[in-house]
Amino acid sequence: MARTKNFDENEVLELAMYLFWKKGYSATSMKELEQVMGLNPTSIYNAFGSKRELFKKVLDLYLHTLLSRFIESVEKAETARQAVNNVLRESLNLHFNVSNPGGCLVVLSLLEKEQHDESTKAMLDSALQHLQNAISVRLNQAQKDGEIRLGVDNNVMANHVTALIVGMITMARAGFSRADLEALIKKSIDIFTEQNWVS
Repeated sequence: MARTKNFDENEVLELAMYLFWKKGYSATSMKELEQVMGLNPTSIYNAFGSKRELFKKVLDLYLHTLLSRFIESVEKAETARQAVNNVLRESLNLHFNVSNPGGCLVVLSLLEKEQHDESTKAMLDSALQHLQNAISVRLNQAQKDGEIRLGVDNNVMANHVTALIVGMITMARAGFSRADLEALIKKSIDIFTEQNWVS
């Protein structure tokens, strides 16, 4: 007779997610995962596999919950200015939310990329590329609508915005204040408007 699980998989995955997010993959031990998730090693292995397989499931959860907000903030924006402003501010909201460990699990994992296997690296690369693509698509639409000047390379502009997101998350982890980073957003929007958008 098959044994039934006496725990909610999404709940314990979320607990593991916050631990990996706080400490990073390498610094997170199985013992700590057992304690945080409230599960014994056999239960973790049976439900999620190895530590690496558990991390992939955690990363998938993160991408479909927290990181998806970045994409939504771009896609739901009424204008290109709003799309860029929204996604940059979403990165600040993620870091400065007191319920979160700070930073971004994807960005932090990319910084320790050598510790991951090829499939995990592909997940991390894809996440950042997916965000960049969503920004590029939204800017292309804005250009068709006459909001962005003809001749502007929206892919380069999307790369710039993505780099700002990664940079701001890293700066926030390094102790830069929210006020410092909000000023950076404002200045960036001003530059984008001056150089790229139709007045």
